[in-house]
Amino acid sequence: MLSLAPHHGSGTSSSAAFLQAVAPTVGIFQVGHRNRYRHPQKLVYARYGAMGIERIRTDERGAVTLAFGPGLDVATYRATHARYWYGR
Repeated sequence: MLSLAPHHGSGTSSSAAFLQAVAPTVGIFQVGHRNRYRHPQKLVYARYGAMGIERIRTDERGAVTLAFGPGLDVATYRATHARYWYGR
C-alpha cells in the first residue's frame, strides 16, 4: 500500500497509531528543496523508517511516477534522468 505522508511529514501528521492503521509499504514525502518548514520532521521521517516503510522524498529524488497494476511500480525522476556528473 502507498501513502502520501500527511501534511508533508509535519510533526503532528503521522502518529504511530495512524501508520499502524494504514499500514503503508511506501511513504512519499512531497517536499521542496530547503523548504522553510523543514518538512519532513526528523522524528516523523525516522518513524516511517523504523516501521519498515520505504521512504521517498521529492526534494531528494525528484518527481515520482506510480504505475498501478498487479503490483505497484515506483520510479523517481532523478533515478531515471541522472546528471552525467553523478557517475552512474
